[in-house]
Amino acid sequence: MNAYNDPLIYIKGPPVFHLPPREKMDIQMVEQVKEEIEQEESTSIYELRTSMTDKTIAKLEKLKFLAKPFQRKVYRPLVFHFADGSLLQGEVEKVDGGLVTFSVGAGELMTYRIDQVERIIWRGVEMK
Repeated sequence: MNAYNDPLIYIKGPPVFHLPPREKMDIQMVEQVKEEIEQEESTSIYELRTSMTDKTIAKLEKLKFLAKPFQRKVYRPLVFHFADGSLLQGEVEKVDGGLVTFSVGAGELMTYRIDQVERIIWRGVEMK
C-alpha cells in the first residue's frame, strides 16, 4: 500500500446506504404486508398496493414528513387543497396506509384518502 490507496479518514460506525424514494416505499410496503401476515393467521391472500402512482407516493412521503412531531410545530399554518375544491387548515396528525388524519382546531380530527389531497400550502407557497 502507498499513500494514494490509504483512506483519508476513519469513521467508526455502521455503513450508511441511501435508497431512492420509490425503492424505499416498495420496501416499506413489503414489510407492512409481512407484518399483517404474521399478525393474522388466516388463509386470505394479501396483495401489494401497486395502484399508487408516483404522484400519490410523493404526497404520501410529504404527509409522513409533516406528521413527525418537530415538523408539526415548524410547518404552521398548513392549508390542504382537496380534489373536490375544499380547503382545510390544520396539521397532519397521522398517516396510516392510504389514509391521512388531520388535526383541525381543538381536538377535532378529519380523515381523508391520500389521493384526495391535491396540494399542500405553507405560508402561501406550495410545498414541492
